[in-house]
Order: sequence, then structure tokens, then C-alpha cells
Amino acid sequence: LVWFAWDQFGGPAEPAPAAASSSVSDKSVAVLPFVAMSSGPDDEFFADGMTEEILNSLAQLPELLVTARTSAFSFKGQDIPIQQIAETLGVQHVVEGSVRRSGDRLRVTAQLIRASDGFHLWSQTYDRDFADLIDIQENVAFAIANALETAMDPEALANMVSSGTNSVPAFEAYLQGLAYGVSTLQTGDKYLFLSARDAYERAIEIDPEFAKAYWQL
Repeated sequence: LVWFAWDQFGGPAEPAPAAASSSVSDKSVAVLPFVAMSSGPDDEFFADGMTEEILNSLAQLPELLVTARTSAFSFKGQDIPIQQIAETLGVQHVVEGSVRRSGDRLRVTAQLIRASDGFHLWSQTYDRDFADLIDIQENVAFAIANALETAMDPEALANMVSSGTNSVPAFEAYLQGLAYGVSTLQTGDKYLFLSARDAYERAIEIDPEFAKAYWQL
């Protein structure tokens, strides 16, 4: 009788994946590691740090589901279709971009892609002085949240766009610390972890009021 009930009402398991796919929230996003387009010794760490901070900013919004950094960074350097990445991570949208540094100039390109059809919901290139670094990071996070039509209450919005410092050198050191932290999780290299600590300490030395750097440290 038990077998008969299972056979009649349990049914085959094949439809389950489709049901899971359809349940993915439309307010879900993965931020892939930004590509460093310049060849400076620290440019890759800088790009990774900016990616991490944009991810952290978006995660401040309760309505938005943001893929964990360890999952998103596992696709670093891989040439995989956006739709496949989104399906693997269980999100409806993917953010990708690039960073190029040249002297005192910074060029950041970012785009928000809807995975179901590959359409770009938002894309922007920021070609500015390096002194505008903080504004660029905050603008990217805000534009992505706006494109996803999240309901941003004032407190959540303030938390999202606040970098925590007005000092670009302190923020750059902070981004480097974030990047070292991500690399530590990927490689298990304890020396990268110590480099992250040193970067946060530099950020605090430059701006003693930089609460985010204290928190990471």
C-alpha cells in the first residue's frame, strides 16, 4: 500500500529542478570579480577590492539577495556564459565590469545583465580622476540597486552609499585589504591574511575615524 501511494502520488522527481529555477527571486544578483585591464602590481587587488565593496554595499539592502563573495569569486578568470553562471549561483541578474588605472586617471566600466535573456538593464563607464574613486564606487552600487527597482528606505540607502571615509588613500588601502581577504579565502595563504591586516592598519592610520576599516581589522 505504501509503495502504491508513492507510485501514484509521489510521482517522478524530474520536475523538481524546473520548480526550483522558477522560485529564484527577481531581486537577486551576483557581482562577478571586475577585470583589471591595466598591469600595475596592485591593480588586480584593487579591482577585487572594488568588487567586494560594491557587493557589500548591495548586501545592505534587505530586499536584495546578493550572492556570497566566495561563490561569486569562484568564477574569476573563467570564460563561462552569464546564463550558466546565474543558474549555478541561483540568481536572476549578474554584474560584471572592468577597471583600468593610468596615472591619476581611473576608468571603471560596469554593467547589470538579466540572465534570462542576456539583456543589459544598465551599463555605465566612469572615466575620471582617481580622486573620484569613492564617488564611482557609490554611484555603481546605487545605479544597480535602482535598476533592480529595490524599495530603498532612507536608512538602507544611507548605509549602502556610505563608504565610511572621505579619504581616497584610506579607501584605497581598505579596498586592498578586502581583496587580500578574498584571496585568503580562495587560497588559504596566511601571508595574504597578514597583508589584509596591514592594509586595514594603513587605512586607519590615514583616517583614524574609518569605522569600516576597524571592523574589518
